[in-house]
Amino acid sequence: MQPLLDREYSFPLTPSVERRILLRTDPVDANSSALIMKLLNRRHALKMFTASTAGIASGMPLWGSARYFQQAPSRQPRITEVEVQEIISPLHDYNARVLFRSQSDIPVRTIYIVRTDTGLEGYGEKWALKTPGEDLSQYLGTTPFDWFATTHNMPMSMALYDLMGKILDVPLWKLLGPQVRKWVPVAAWTVSQPPEAMAEEVRQVSARGYRWLKYHVDVFQNAIDQTAAMQDAAPPGFKIHYDFNADSELAAVYPVLRELEKFPVAGEIEDPINIEDHEAWKALRTKCGLPLIFHHGLDPTEFYVRHGLCDGFVASRFPVGTNMRLAALAESTRMPFILQLPGGNLSMAFLAHQAAVYKMATLPGIPLANLWKDDVTVESIPVVAGSVQVPEGPGLGLSLDQQKCEQYAAASRPDPGRFLFRVRYGNGPTLYLRPDQKRHALHTGSSTLPGPVPGYGNPIRTDHWDDDGSPEFRKVWRETGDGPVWQGL
Repeated sequence: MQPLLDREYSFPLTPSVERRILLRTDPVDANSSALIMKLLNRRHALKMFTASTAGIASGMPLWGSARYFQQAPSRQPRITEVEVQEIISPLHDYNARVLFRSQSDIPVRTIYIVRTDTGLEGYGEKWALKTPGEDLSQYLGTTPFDWFATTHNMPMSMALYDLMGKILDVPLWKLLGPQVRKWVPVAAWTVSQPPEAMAEEVRQVSARGYRWLKYHVDVFQNAIDQTAAMQDAAPPGFKIHYDFNADSELAAVYPVLRELEKFPVAGEIEDPINIEDHEAWKALRTKCGLPLIFHHGLDPTEFYVRHGLCDGFVASRFPVGTNMRLAALAESTRMPFILQLPGGNLSMAFLAHQAAVYKMATLPGIPLANLWKDDVTVESIPVVAGSVQVPEGPGLGLSLDQQKCEQYAAASRPDPGRFLFRVRYGNGPTLYLRPDQKRHALHTGSSTLPGPVPGYGNPIRTDHWDDDGSPEFRKVWRETGDGPVWQGL
């Protein structure tokens, strides 16, 4: 195996700030040049045409449309059934409770199994519950190639491309374009927790090969205290991706970012302020030395190209057709981006196959596969020095373990137990909230609660107060039935 070639890529920035992010590339696979002939010579032949300038402008892939538009002489496999099942596979012991207490649906994924009349199956997944009343009948009786470059239904896009690769006996990436890298950088993911718990997250994921960790900061923890703890636990070169939720203002966020810049572990900032405030983004990009990543919106052209407000963008949970369009836009403008496809091993593989082809998918992808200690695939995808190798088998390159699918489809959701969120301000009140009250407070910015104005640098610490059977807990629990309770005002 030929080693990775590492080089530094400098983003076009304002003179006052210089940022460098490692761009990892591989030599293009020499076999890729024979891709079209290989596809045309197979008994399942496809007719392909090259994307024109007008096609690119309308969102067609840069490499070529490769759209299947005529039945081959030998009949193609047709879809006969789509099975959709929820699974609950086990989370890691060290953070399972905090994960499903932060959001009860976190352990749940939905697996899509697309079956054909030839016995081939394609697999997809999403990190979410089943969609009530989801109508998948339009896929029945069609061939997977009828859905080439689809822009609808991400998990079905995954399963259909898995099938196309299996039909042609090629890895999924060969359906998208020439390979530019065989190893793809990925990041781990977690939720906001007290500083010592964030330090443990760093220790755990770095021991499993990760070199990046993403989490959403929130106003119930102090991001600076969290970073100090993570810095102490981080191996050399480890970085943190902060998601600031696009819900704040420059005056509130910049002082926090100025402190984060002091830590070598601080890596990049996603959505630091409201996306509508372009002047604030411009000012922040001039002042802040950390790369700024734009997420909330499908077309990043205005942010990156027209105004130069960010250093890259996130393409999250999109089907192949949408990612192709964004990848073409990114390549034409030299705009780095992050693929985010939350899920387990299937999502990890789907992300890797796409990032193997999209030249500007240079920033660590976010698949969330680090959350589960077991999965429903036979094969695993180990993380080595922060990257995963692109699977080489047909389609996704993974197969399902039917026994585990049945086992985890029958598993029940973990019981979070009875507890309160305990929010302690330095030299201020202590708040007690039930889980639904905390979620509501996060969505509304906690502006109705006592204490300092909500912010990411306040002297604040939040943990769980479990029902310990004490009279004090029972008393506060009863009182929170009418809303949040505070003491020490």
